[in-house]
Amino acid sequence: MAIEERIADKSKKKDSGSPVYNHQSGDDSDPTILLSERLENLRQAVEEIDDALAERKVLSERFLEQIEEEKQEVKHHLRFLNDPWKTGFFPEIEFLRLSFHKSITSRAKDSRAEELKYWQDTVRLIMDRRKLVDEYKELLVAKKRLMQ
Repeated sequence: MAIEERIADKSKKKDSGSPVYNHQSGDDSDPTILLSERLENLRQAVEEIDDALAERKVLSERFLEQIEEEKQEVKHHLRFLNDPWKTGFFPEIEFLRLSFHKSITSRAKDSRAEELKYWQDTVRLIMDRRKLVDEYKELLVAKKRLMQ
């Protein structure tokens, strides 16, 4: 299933089951019901972050594979150019050789940029997940105390 389809599917589920849109209990005075709803929302949010982490990893791997394929293609073309000491100096060939080297350097830069972006996104998502899990645990303890 594509990322866009998953997001659309989750937004349908979220809209229909969210207590903001569809508050099923008519009794707002029972805090355990509100806590249960909040716990369910937090659980769903943690699952969404887990899914986002997995999808981001797949996306990063795909980007890095594409970058590597582009580098290999440029290196393949570069191998067909004769060394300047064998054929003599031809400005057109040297310009082409320089362009190929710049392209390889650019792909290496793209690869490093993607790795950094993946790391930044992962760290941010993990921190968000940790906050949600902590809040979930706190609310679970509060719910257990209320039920005693």
